[in-house]
Amino acid sequence: MQGAQPMEDQQDLLCKNGEPQAIGNYRPICLLSVVYKSSHDNFTTRISPFYDDITIDVRRGVRQGDTVSPKLFTATLEDVMRRLEWDNMAVRVDGRLLHHLRFADNVVLITSNISQAERMLADFDDACGKVGLQLNITKTMFMRNR
Repeated sequence: MQGAQPMEDQQDLLCKNGEPQAIGNYRPICLLSVVYKSSHDNFTTRISPFYDDITIDVRRGVRQGDTVSPKLFTATLEDVMRRLEWDNMAVRVDGRLLHHLRFADNVVLITSNISQAERMLADFDDACGKVGLQLNITKTMFMRNR
């Protein structure tokens, strides 16, 4: 049909208050299909922070730059790190076992040999994948201290 608008683009005017004869008292509303509304209202996601499942009703995504984004990322990454069992691969520094350092979205894995580093990287990649995070292999680096 030429000239027809898709349902999601059609608008109507509703009188918000006051005299119905005054055009300034109307506001436009978008007419969305019932299928779109019902599917959008029923989107949910499941996350498992701290070993308990939580169902979250999704209203909108979180974009990079949103003020809650770094907090969610940090909480998720903290949970990933707690699930990893790396104490036998850690390096002792000032009497404490150290196997990683984190800042924002940067992670440094610390170990005494290359085979442990490979295992740690594989474990970390697997644990991240289980919560929906993905390593950027193009930004992954290896450093060695002689």
